[in-house]
Amino acid sequence: MEKSSLYEPYRVYLADVSYFSGKLEAYLRYKEIPFDRVEMDAKSGVDKVYAHTGVRKVPAVECANGQWLRETTNMFDWFDTRYPQSSIFPTDRAQQFLSKLIEDYADEWCWRSAMYWRWRSSDNAQLLGSRIGNEVFSDWPIPASWSGRFFKWRQRLTFLHGDGLSKESEPVVHDQYLELSQALSEILSDQPFLLGNQPTLVDFAFMGPFFRHYFCDPVPAKIMRDDYPLVLAWVTRVWNAKASTNVTDVQLSDFKHPGWSGILKELMRDYLPYLQSNKKAWQQGKKKFTHATTRTRFKNIPVVHHRVYCLQRLEEQYQALDSASQVAVNNLLQPYGELNLGG
Repeated sequence: MEKSSLYEPYRVYLADVSYFSGKLEAYLRYKEIPFDRVEMDAKSGVDKVYAHTGVRKVPAVECANGQWLRETTNMFDWFDTRYPQSSIFPTDRAQQFLSKLIEDYADEWCWRSAMYWRWRSSDNAQLLGSRIGNEVFSDWPIPASWSGRFFKWRQRLTFLHGDGLSKESEPVVHDQYLELSQALSEILSDQPFLLGNQPTLVDFAFMGPFFRHYFCDPVPAKIMRDDYPLVLAWVTRVWNAKASTNVTDVQLSDFKHPGWSGILKELMRDYLPYLQSNKKAWQQGKKKFTHATTRTRFKNIPVVHHRVYCLQRLEEQYQALDSASQVAVNNLLQPYGELNLGG
């Protein structure tokens, strides 16, 4: 294995309002991995990030040896291999797979509600649009207020109305934040982190929606302060956590805490079927499809090729488990449905 010093120092390109930037930054702070924080603007997005990764998306990491990293799930694997102390991955293989499954759910399914709470409210959208105009598009040759209005319009068009938001689906999208907050509150009622007494992958996974969006955006933040103080305290606890101060007596649970029940139910009954439907639509060459969940329908949602890859990755990870670990995973998830990850 190459020494970590070959890659240091790291330059992390991010946006301060970004879902996945907050997730990665919380992880790097916890692992105490030194990095230079670079808030991306339009120019660096093209000249640096796009030029080296092929996409204008953050976070992206530039290593000292010229290597570039993107996609937080893969980054966690990469960094934890090179900085193995205080790994965020449970040592039990079944628990590790379940953690990765929940990370995928937090990344790709909880995204919709986080975007809804950011952009649906006019007051919230106005503030965030202006902020993004000032921070991300500061080098555009137009007033920041104009670029902010453009970004607000673009986000609403793409991630609300363009991602299945309708009168039928809106109550479910709206309530996911509240239901997740209630579930996390129950989990956190008798332990400081989501799997026990130190942070693990699932904590950083849920920092995606819960940090930069729900904790920082004014409308959902007020709800968190007023109604879910245990979640509020958990967000700050994860953000302030340091691996060097971890407890010596590590005690992790096995997802049997009652608070996980609602999350696992939605994952099994709504999210995994969505991944299967998305894959089928992609194989058929479609651009859009309709997905029915247990509570609503998302009409004319885009086919996302990255989520075809997400499903393939989960299938490969499940198939790589030994038989005993597969049985343990199946037994835990069986009350919520059949785990169909046969490839």
